[in-house]
Amino acid sequence: MKRFFVFAMFLWTGILGVNAQEDRCDVNGDGVVNIADVTYVIDHVLGKGHASTPQAIDLGLPSGTKWASCNVGATKPEEYGGYYAWGETEEKEVYNWSTYIHCDGSSSTCHDLGSDISGTEYDVAHVKWGGDWVMPTLDDIKELRDNCISEWTTVNGVNGRKFTGPNGNSIFLPAAGYRWNGDLDDAAGGGYYWSSTQDPSTSYLACFLGFYSGDAKWYRRSRDCGQSVRPVVRN
Repeated sequence: MKRFFVFAMFLWTGILGVNAQEDRCDVNGDGVVNIADVTYVIDHVLGKGHASTPQAIDLGLPSGTKWASCNVGATKPEEYGGYYAWGETEEKEVYNWSTYIHCDGSSSTCHDLGSDISGTEYDVAHVKWGGDWVMPTLDDIKELRDNCISEWTTVNGVNGRKFTGPNGNSIFLPAAGYRWNGDLDDAAGGGYYWSSTQDPSTSYLACFLGFYSGDAKWYRRSRDCGQSVRPVVRN
C-alpha cells in the first residue's frame, strides 16, 4: 500500500510539473489538469476503467455557466452517448413523428411543453443526472460559440469540435451525428446538440447547436429527431 501511495504521488507530481495547457496532461479529457487525472490513471492501473462521474468544466464564460465533460449517456468526452428526441428522456429504436411521445402522430399535433424545458420533467439532462445539471438554453449555446475558440479536431480517433474558453479550459464535443427513423446519420461528420429552447415561431421545431469541420452555429430542427445532449450547470 505504501508503494502504491508513493506511485500515486509520483504521478500527481509529474502531471503538475507539465504545462496544464498541454493536451497530453489532461488524461481524462475533462479540459483541466488536476487530481482527477491521477484518479483516472490509477483506475486504469487497477483495472477499474475510469470514473464515470461527469465533470463541470469552467470555461471562464461571462455567465459563469459550466459545461459537462461528456454527453448524456457517455462516460468520457469522446463517447457519443445517447440520442434523444426533444423533450423525451429515453432512447428508442426509431425516431419520427409516429414514435414521438409529445405529439399525436404528426408535426401539427405537437404538445406544448413550454418555451424552455430546462430543469423540467422533459429535460433529459436533469432527469438522468439530477442535481443542478440541465440542458443548455439557446442563450447558453450562443454564449459558448461567441466566447470560445472552436476548432475541428480528433480525440482518440473520434472527430468533433473543441471549445476553448477565455480561461484556457476546454471541452470536446464529438461529432455523434443524429438518429432519424432507424438510422444513425452523419456520425463522425457532424455534431447535433439539443438546447432546451423551443423555436419561438414554430412549435414543432427546437433549437440546437450544430457543427461540421467548418464552423459551429445554432439551427432549428423538428423535435422528433434523435440528437445528443451536453448538460450545463449554472451559477
